Amino acid sequence: MDAIQNTIVQLSSPLSLTLIVVGTSLGIFVGAIPGLTGAMLIALTLPLTFTLDPQLAMTLLVSMYVGSISGGLITGTLLRMPGTPASVMTTLDGYPMSQQGQPGRALGLGIYASLVGGVISCAFLVSLSAPIARWSTQLGPFEYFSLVLMALVLIATIDGASLTRSLLSGTLGILAAMPGISAATGEVRLTFGFTPLNAGFKLLPVLIGLFAINQVLRDIANIDQKVPRVSVTHRGLWLTFADWKNQWLNMMRSSLIGTFIGILPGIGANIGSIAAYSAARNSSKTPEQFGSGSAEGIIASEAANNATVGGALIPLVAMGIPGSVIDAILLGALVLHGLQPGPRLFSDHPELVHTIMGTYFLANLVMFAVMIASVGFLAKLVRFPRPYLLPIILTFCIAGAFALSNRMFDVWVMLGFGLLGLVLERNRIPLAPFVIGFVLGPIAEENLSAGLMSSQGNWLPIVTRPISLLFVVISALLLFVPLVRQFRKKRVSKNETLEENTAEEASSILSSETGNENGEHASHAVWSRFGIPVWHMTAVLAIIGMLVFLYSGFFTNQQGLTQFPQRPIQAVVPFSAGGGTDLFARIIQKSITEDQLLEQPFVIINQPGGSGTIGSRYVKQARADGYKILCNHEGIITSKYSGKVNFGPEAFEPIAQTGEINLVVAVQKNAPYKNLAELLHDAEKHPGEVQFGTNFGALAHFAAKKIEQASGGEYFNYVQSGDGQKRYTMLIGGHIDATIFSLAEFLSYQGDGQIRALAVLSDKRQSVLPDVATASEQQIDAVVGNSFYWWAPEGTPQERIDLLADVLEQTMQSDSVQNSLQSLSIEPVFYRGEKLDENISQSEKKFSELVSGSTVRLPDFPFYIILATLFLMSIIVVQGIFLRQSPSSISHSSSKPRIWLAVCCFALLCCYVLVLEQGWLNYWLATALMIAVTGGTMAKWKPSYLPVLIELALLTGLGTEIVFTSVFSVVLP
Repeated sequence: MDAIQNTIVQLSSPLSLTLIVVGTSLGIFVGAIPGLTGAMLIALTLPLTFTLDPQLAMTLLVSMYVGSISGGLITGTLLRMPGTPASVMTTLDGYPMSQQGQPGRALGLGIYASLVGGVISCAFLVSLSAPIARWSTQLGPFEYFSLVLMALVLIATIDGASLTRSLLSGTLGILAAMPGISAATGEVRLTFGFTPLNAGFKLLPVLIGLFAINQVLRDIANIDQKVPRVSVTHRGLWLTFADWKNQWLNMMRSSLIGTFIGILPGIGANIGSIAAYSAARNSSKTPEQFGSGSAEGIIASEAANNATVGGALIPLVAMGIPGSVIDAILLGALVLHGLQPGPRLFSDHPELVHTIMGTYFLANLVMFAVMIASVGFLAKLVRFPRPYLLPIILTFCIAGAFALSNRMFDVWVMLGFGLLGLVLERNRIPLAPFVIGFVLGPIAEENLSAGLMSSQGNWLPIVTRPISLLFVVISALLLFVPLVRQFRKKRVSKNETLEENTAEEASSILSSETGNENGEHASHAVWSRFGIPVWHMTAVLAIIGMLVFLYSGFFTNQQGLTQFPQRPIQAVVPFSAGGGTDLFARIIQKSITEDQLLEQPFVIINQPGGSGTIGSRYVKQARADGYKILCNHEGIITSKYSGKVNFGPEAFEPIAQTGEINLVVAVQKNAPYKNLAELLHDAEKHPGEVQFGTNFGALAHFAAKKIEQASGGEYFNYVQSGDGQKRYTMLIGGHIDATIFSLAEFLSYQGDGQIRALAVLSDKRQSVLPDVATASEQQIDAVVGNSFYWWAPEGTPQERIDLLADVLEQTMQSDSVQNSLQSLSIEPVFYRGEKLDENISQSEKKFSELVSGSTVRLPDFPFYIILATLFLMSIIVVQGIFLRQSPSSISHSSSKPRIWLAVCCFALLCCYVLVLEQGWLNYWLATALMIAVTGGTMAKWKPSYLPVLIELALLTGLGTEIVFTSVFSVVLP
């Protein structure tokens, strides 16, 4: 009770309330911008919280979390550009309703649904965290597969007008997600030797391309179309009694679905939104209205995606298991503040747990208040002059796609998928099933593969396991109901639908002709309300101030620097924020910054993908000048010998080895094995029956192979189990028999009382586990540890390597660093020179003798997906031949949109990306030129537009560079 009272006092303080308001508002703003995500905002803000109390830090970060998920509905509803993946389904009905002259109602429905979803999930978070989280661990790979299958059914029901086209779109999405390193086997596939594809296509660039870039190009082509007059009244904004009466069941159902989906680790808000939307559509009395402005669709999507936030926090606070990417960053924030995540948080730091819960509740209220208060202004975005708005949106899209992994490849992918989205929609192929297939396909494949590995290739558990069977039955019902409805429709109704669509296209084209000047003057009138002279004066002063800030050198510490380093040093961590390597690097970063060991900032860049291979390759190909270095563990060696990459330590200059962490073999608490020797003996007697959870090609996999090698055979049945959190949930759920954790991971999970250690893979016992024998003491020669290395590109001058090694050596001698590392059970060591080379050579020799792979032959999933895609394409071609007599939009040759303008602007955009990639101009200058030239082209170079356009271009270019580089220390293209 005292902890609750202290938490109430803490959260009611002016500072806490300010952080909640600021964090939620920032989250809404970032979530509303296509290309920027909540994960990016929280990762960038994390270093700024080092000086805050842990409770205040979590208050700020959780508020950003809530705001970022909710903010995505704004641009999705008004501009058909979902700000976040979670708001894709909202776009399907929010944008049509907005186009029907009801943007206020569309936003109001989404805001209310978000609040209800957040409050309901908060109730579960407060009251049932621990039991619900423990129940969720009973779901194994087959249950996850069946659950994802249930969500995949939406592909077949999302577009009732054309089942074949929906299925084709979904299979194309699944196929697009397959290139790269398979999450199921660790093998590289469908890259055709193009190494940047090893990481596959990332969701954010694909999503931005399909929706934002596609929509911008469509808007450019229709830039003469009359902009609808927007009138946002309280009647349209506030939900009526009839709305509550008709939608309360939908809100409750969607909120419960979102909460449940959020609890499951690794699923996410986008899948919660998909599942709730599917359930709402299939239980609706008017399913034909979905996709054309249905209130039910908006409410289902927004209630669910906001509820997943509370659901994902449940395993975080109850078990220390992150339910999403953002939760993994929050978990890392706890560690960086010296707190041990896991069940002991409740007993050791109850005030922190209550702070997280209270903040989540208050942030939902603040989110509602902020968005309701600003909805009138937000709705007027649809009337903002598009020559001003669209180039700025393109700027954020490109910055967001690049900042994801600091690769221009992702920017080109975004542009490519923008064109693909245009082609698909021009052929009446919906985009939503594509995104659904892209998101869910890899999850379904990974879990089905893990299930088949655990069952020795047996498919029957899909229908013999009760929970899995339940999901399969629900999937069949969800598919059967819309198919029956569709079967009842006559051909006459289909022809009427085609005629209505054609009439709508003709009327929209006609309106684009008649609304030329009226639309322009109506939208341009927005500026006149604020007063052009005041705007000009403010803009010029801001531009001058930004130029002074950027080039004075006062803030950047560049004056007087003549020796290395003259600019920030980028330390690339090839894993997501919040992971073990990221935490280690940020501890080092914190010490270097606080002790001012470098004259320039030391910046952490997370570049995940390909099991750490993408970030490693990025540094390998960087300029050998010491400004870009790599922080990685033994994965740089295991990736080479698992075949994921064709390079290893020899492609870098080693700087230092700065830490070692031991590995622990763990089993469930009630497992029949007393030690590792008994486990190995049982595996020898029953080969292939002991299910060993691991991530193929990762260090834990090599360590398990080392244990097998020590006994001279291959006895384990390896089951793909992902990262440490997922292996833990599979272990305590009884889906695997044994696995390997780092010592820090094991200690955080051990407090739950559901696992125990069989052996430590070290040459001596660990003080934190004095009763656990080493593998050597059990006559098993399996000493495998994990070391953290720092690398520079090959050819980096030796004097710069020595300087960086000196800095790292001073850092490792810091008491604060040693204390932080000991809290993570990392042994603070430091090696350089000959000793470092010797350690690397020994690790290479050890891992080169081991061969990784699966003992179960899995189906060739890409082959079957390609066959399905070709089959569906052939059906659509045949249908097109027989339905050729139906009217099409091609017949309106005299009133075509300005395609040439869209093509011209896309070419300018490609030139801008090429300039950034080659570094021919500074980012701010290239961005300002792109906005000015592209916007001027859209405005037909009318003099009335040019002054404001030039000012906006300079403000955006300078402001973006200053905020990203000076505030967040983020590298821009």
